[in-house]
Amino acid sequence: METRDCSGPKGFIEAGGADDWWQPSEGGAGGDWGASLPLPEAGSAGAAGSTVGTIGNRPPPGSEAPGVLVVTPADGATGQHSDQTIVIQFTEPMNSEATEGAYQSNDLPAASVSFTWDDGRTALTITPRAGLPYAAGTLATPANTYHWGLDGSARTHAGQALAAVQFSFSTLRQVSSELRADPARTGTWTDGEGEGLHNCVRAAKAPSQPTVCIGDDANNVRYTGFLSFDLSVLPDQITSFVSARLQANAVTYGTPEALGASRLEHVSFEQLGDAALRAAPLVPLGAFWGGPSLLNVTQLVLSEDLTGAVQDDYANRAARQSRSQYRLGFAQLSADGSWDDLELPTNGIRLGLTYLLP
Repeated sequence: METRDCSGPKGFIEAGGADDWWQPSEGGAGGDWGASLPLPEAGSAGAAGSTVGTIGNRPPPGSEAPGVLVVTPADGATGQHSDQTIVIQFTEPMNSEATEGAYQSNDLPAASVSFTWDDGRTALTITPRAGLPYAAGTLATPANTYHWGLDGSARTHAGQALAAVQFSFSTLRQVSSELRADPARTGTWTDGEGEGLHNCVRAAKAPSQPTVCIGDDANNVRYTGFLSFDLSVLPDQITSFVSARLQANAVTYGTPEALGASRLEHVSFEQLGDAALRAAPLVPLGAFWGGPSLLNVTQLVLSEDLTGAVQDDYANRAARQSRSQYRLGFAQLSADGSWDDLELPTNGIRLGLTYLLP
């Protein structure tokens, strides 16, 4: 029988015996879970049995009950993204086959995930093969929750049983909502004549209705449109906006295509007025209308992507009074002595939102 002569008191450990725990045996794989430790010197605490040898600061396998050090996401965590993985860190090197076989989940079955171990077999990463779907609906829609765990068949590399454990986490929710334009700050302002004429005012008299007018009038006065949306009604926990789209009904009068390029600008203003006209744009957003030749009194729908602007306004809502605001105009005037404009009834202006939150 092969033996080893250890320093200190003469004692023998059989090669491959039960005490030779630092040599890996799982699946016949080579390698070393940690440095080989000598037997304690005579008179040491280890010789008396009050302490044990360690690998780093960790007790050697078999010296205490194995367990889970930490899991990611934490048990009960909310607001996880669709690409979330699960990471389990164990107190001991594990038997990978037995531990993977112990994985249990009705929400994420073993066939729908893959398993990856670190070199020391102390950390297991569980990766879903497809993205985790978000619950979609309103603010009242509950999040999707994923329950998972290990049953009592998991084993350490040394053969010790791991007690059964259970965990859960939930993903983000995808909520859709719609904001109507704020009638107090949505309207028209002209170059030198206040709000304008007829229905192009916020207090239009019946049968007219308040309308945002963009272009010029019969006196060749420039009309600039302003849109404002109140973000204070949105929840505080929004993590990101999937989409934000301006939708508005519009009617053309005269020949607005003669007014040159249209401009849509992301702005911030307190009230309609000259200061709003002069305010430097936060971001120029390009054209809101391509300028085709249309018959007089043609109805159409404007649809503009404002996702980036709304995300920025939400992030800076304290400084911007929880508003998302826009300015619409044309590059030039038309000297034909007639109305040439695009008109948007205020009650039809809306901002469609889809966002993620826990």
